[in-house]
Amino acid sequence: MNAILKERIGERVTALKISWRRASLEAGFEAGFIQDIITGRSQVPGEDALSSLATVLKCNPAYLMGQSDDLAGAMGAAGATAITSDAGQRPDAVMALRIVDELLAAGHVEAAKVAVRRALKAIAVE
Repeated sequence: MNAILKERIGERVTALKISWRRASLEAGFEAGFIQDIITGRSQVPGEDALSSLATVLKCNPAYLMGQSDDLAGAMGAAGATAITSDAGQRPDAVMALRIVDELLAAGHVEAAKVAVRRALKAIAVE
């Protein structure tokens, strides 16, 4: 297991003042997902898993893997630009993001996930 990955996950969880369990669940995994990484019971997570975990830990996957020392990194900036430019053309996307943001702010993670899935389905249909 990548020692940098373990260290940086621990660093971000501590900085955000959340538990391994909470971070695992919010990323959409089982409660022991991070614990298994830290203790070496699991292998390096796949790209999608790292991306989900990085989102919850408010950094980018390259940072977690030690490929960058920048929390946001180029990927974060590029992603934000893409969302902003697309959202300007899609008021329904802006509304969906606002709903998800409000749900997350209120601590309704599962409801936010449902809202995201519905929005993605609607976009896929178009």
